[in-house]
Amino acid sequence: MTLLWPLWLLLLIPLAAALWVWPPPTRVLRLLRLVVLALLVTALASPVIELPRRAGTIVVVADRSQSMPEGFDASQREVLSLLDQSRSERGRLLLVSFAERAALEPSASDFAQSYQGTASRLSQAVERGLALIPGDGSGRLLVLSDGRWTGDDPTPLGHLAASRGVPIDYRLLRRPVENDLALVNVDAPDEVSPGEAYAIIAWVQSPSDQRADIELRGGGQVIARGSRQLQAGLNRLVFRDRSQGAGTVAYRLRIEGESSDPVQQNNLGRFLVSSSGKRPLLLVSESSSQGLAQLLRRGGLQVEVRSPRRIHWGLETLSGYSGVIVENVPADRLGRSAMQDLSAWVREAAGGLLMTGGRRSYGPGGYFQSPLDPILPVSMELRQEHRKFALSIVLALDRSGSMAVPVDGAGLTKMQLANRASLEVLDMLSDQDEFGLVGVDSAPHIVVPLGAVSEVKADRSLVASLAPAGGGIFVYEALKAAAAQALEAKNATRHVILFADAADAEQPGQYIRLLEEMRRAGITVSVVGLGTDADTDAPLLEDVATRGGGQLYFTEDAQELPRLFAQDTFLVARSTFIEKPTPVRFTAGLYSLMGQVLPQPPSIDGYNLAYLRPQAEQAALSGDEYEAPLVASWQAGAGRVLAYTGEADGEYTGPLAGWESVGEMWSGLARWTAGEEQSLPDHMLLRRTLREGLLKVELQLDPERRQGDPSRLPRLHLLRQLPGQPPQSEETTLRWTSPDVLEATLPARGSETLLPVVEMEGEGRIALPAVQMLYSPEYAPQDQERGASTLRRLAQASGGVQRLDLASTWGDLPRLPRRIPLRPWLLALALAILLAEVLERRSGWISARLGSLALPKEADSTPPRSTQEKVPIAADQSRQKAAPQAPPRAAAQEESREPASELGEALRQARRRAGRRTRKG
Repeated sequence: MTLLWPLWLLLLIPLAAALWVWPPPTRVLRLLRLVVLALLVTALASPVIELPRRAGTIVVVADRSQSMPEGFDASQREVLSLLDQSRSERGRLLLVSFAERAALEPSASDFAQSYQGTASRLSQAVERGLALIPGDGSGRLLVLSDGRWTGDDPTPLGHLAASRGVPIDYRLLRRPVENDLALVNVDAPDEVSPGEAYAIIAWVQSPSDQRADIELRGGGQVIARGSRQLQAGLNRLVFRDRSQGAGTVAYRLRIEGESSDPVQQNNLGRFLVSSSGKRPLLLVSESSSQGLAQLLRRGGLQVEVRSPRRIHWGLETLSGYSGVIVENVPADRLGRSAMQDLSAWVREAAGGLLMTGGRRSYGPGGYFQSPLDPILPVSMELRQEHRKFALSIVLALDRSGSMAVPVDGAGLTKMQLANRASLEVLDMLSDQDEFGLVGVDSAPHIVVPLGAVSEVKADRSLVASLAPAGGGIFVYEALKAAAAQALEAKNATRHVILFADAADAEQPGQYIRLLEEMRRAGITVSVVGLGTDADTDAPLLEDVATRGGGQLYFTEDAQELPRLFAQDTFLVARSTFIEKPTPVRFTAGLYSLMGQVLPQPPSIDGYNLAYLRPQAEQAALSGDEYEAPLVASWQAGAGRVLAYTGEADGEYTGPLAGWESVGEMWSGLARWTAGEEQSLPDHMLLRRTLREGLLKVELQLDPERRQGDPSRLPRLHLLRQLPGQPPQSEETTLRWTSPDVLEATLPARGSETLLPVVEMEGEGRIALPAVQMLYSPEYAPQDQERGASTLRRLAQASGGVQRLDLASTWGDLPRLPRRIPLRPWLLALALAILLAEVLERRSGWISARLGSLALPKEADSTPPRSTQEKVPIAADQSRQKAAPQAPPRAAAQEESREPASELGEALRQARRRAGRRTRKG
């Protein structure tokens, strides 16, 4: 036993003295008081006993990245099973899995986390595992990995584990790399001048002498293609290219050898080369005349024209342009992913966007509720005061079993997104309109009978309550039920939207005759197909839309359903595109955009009716009763967005096309959209590097600078995008790493495109060239010994071993002493004895049970000496002589009663004394 505070034992001296001076009246009370005081003082001294621990914590750190060998999942599960079977009842087994991030699994016997697997944050995982072991506990880490790591070096954590007494064991799992032909590295300039020629040097590692096919593509064109003889070892390949102008060129280098390659992922490399100077404008158009492009070029602007189908959308493409002009292009031609890229690029990277109008733009073009809708300075809602006629619309929704499938990234099922689309249509309608909803599988189900919109809106839950059932959708039954509802409509304009799975639309029946009857009754039918035009039932749906006189929409992304339903409603209402000659009136806002005053322009022949958003500024108005914005602008995040609701180049341009200042107007609007090229002061330099899975952005200041340091630390806005996914934004602050350097470091995934943007006070946002990793570092042809060496160093520094025998893991836990404090037990015992003392004082119960221990002291049972001296001895003897002699038998009985009477008298005296003490207290 150990006393943590032995100094408290000195209290025993004054307490013992006090007990001697003021003793309790009986032996029992003295004993109880002594024990209570001894227990209290001992408790103050904090006694503890030390016992060896019988159990501890084992944390398994499991690598789930792409660099792991085939079948690693089964091997890791087997390790977990063996550890779980051999652990004791008090043993604790935890599981930390990691790839690009580390996380504690909810169960130590299964993997519930999902990862991209494009990085190996071994350092983060080991640090997380160490944090799970109690500071005063016994534990070990067992790392199941190939030892490859990205991000921070995990080696220093071995010394941290050693300082805590936690050994790190490991079991090496690695992929065989025999016959691995790999692209090791590509040396290419990050940025070149326009027209500059430059070299691209590729390093290829070959396992043997062999011929390999090599192809280098840049900007969508083949730069080099052919066959090369490779030698065993490292080979150097040199390519040459020339910059065609400002912008960013995306390169793809592919190599293929003669023999089978176990790791194909490192045969394709991606990298970017940016050109300095003023970046061009990208004009997205399907017009064959290119009249707008010619006007802009005459105004001195550099413009690149592309069809939306020929653009590889993504951050690597957008980073090469100063702005994007979308000229009367439907939203479905751009696609949802392109609109998401545009929106993120404008908001975060200070890009520019200009959208022109026409019958295939704004509301009729499907941009309402699209990813571009929130950043436009005009609103496309269908305001009821501008409606020309009332509408009766019936939705026939597929509720078959396929609608229960969840949609990736949405967190909703297909059916829930279809219900959301129905609510979107309902919200666009006015009280004068009618709305009905039919759910269809193998039979129709009237969910909302056709009725006034005001009545349906009173119970919106009915519209959102449609749930998937089973079977497929019977097209004829769906059209028949919808037609029966539409025939009861009060309004002249009647419309049906049929939503169906393009791969599960069955039983068309006599749909041709039914559609003919519906058309004669003034009922039009549009079709929204979930799938593509290549699906098995797509021809049927296309024929239904054609014969029904409506629109046909196909989409593979169920998140597009609300936008498509809204677009069809816009087209049926036919009130958002004003098709008549309309005067144009410039406002003072035009001067703030162009910096000059233009004469009033002639009229136009049509425009998209929209409404100015709050905080937006209008530069031109329509001269009709609507006074709607024709030119509006605002700042969307860090970027600029301008909306022209008229048609720039087409049949509705009208007399404006022949106006002498039309080129000047368009050049001024486009220049404002592109913005000014941002540059840093002379005493500052921005650099970015990408190495070992880490992006480092540095702001270097001139050591001999005369200007002051930034008053506020710069912010790094990083746009990161995985192929086929929308960009994600991340922010951090640059920190001082030396008197002249500010730096920020963020992890990168292998297949990501990274676009760093630095925001500085007084300088705005400055976009650095986009960067890509060659491929995921998980597939890099590194030396096999590097991973093994990393794990070996972790084990040696912390006292761990390469764990081959799993059964001995629990037995090898460090036997740390376990301290058990006795203070709570001592205090509880002291309280119990104190209660016993109170019981004794009040009742004498303990004394009565202990017998002789409760006898009073001699001083209490005999008279005082002074009293004895007053009684003469002779008198006592005379009394003895005068007493009559008792018979022998009576004398014997009297002698036997004397001890009992003496004991009873002693007890009575003790009770009287206790009573007097109680009354005094």
